[in-house]
Amino acid sequence: MARALAVFDFDGTLIPGDSIVSFVNYARKKGAMPGKEYRRVLFATVKYLLGGMTDGQIKARSLRFLRGLSPEARETLAADFVREALLPKVYARGLEAIEENRRAGRIMLLVSASTRNYMQFVSDALGFDALLCTELEADFTVRANCKGQEKARRVEAWLKQSGIQADWAASRAYGDSPSDAPVLRLCGHPVLVNPKKALRRAMPEADEAAWR
Repeated sequence: MARALAVFDFDGTLIPGDSIVSFVNYARKKGAMPGKEYRRVLFATVKYLLGGMTDGQIKARSLRFLRGLSPEARETLAADFVREALLPKVYARGLEAIEENRRAGRIMLLVSASTRNYMQFVSDALGFDALLCTELEADFTVRANCKGQEKARRVEAWLKQSGIQADWAASRAYGDSPSDAPVLRLCGHPVLVNPKKALRRAMPEADEAAWR
């Protein structure tokens, strides 16, 4: 039997802004990131904005400070960050949409370009059935950034691995940026949440929602 999905992006869709920026600032505020390392991240961010680094490279550079923490300290930092800084930001309408889709019996997928070290706590707190996101290697590098077409590939791979046939026509997807378009286009009911202009141009036929 085919199953309907509900696929949610996170950054910009369920919360405003970019969570990895918030994580770096939170770590600095809590004293987990040395000042020298923070300044290096700021320098790398400028390089990234000028086109000198990829998305995966800037993520890895931003999280390199985690190498200096014990596994227990890394887990505590991530859990506290999600509880104190991320969950309070989740849009009320986003929480309602999550609950509506759960009641409708859809399989709940959180598909994010952000990294598992803290996104796992988000997924658990919001009650998703699975989290598909950017994975950090053992040395805190990023091999495959879960963005754009990679998001759709991850969803399809997860379905195959789980032995689930998707009812795409009955499925819903929520995203805010052009990088979400490949997943949005898989589903019969794509919803553009507070969409960026480029996504609106790319999918003018899709429904829009203004979440606060």
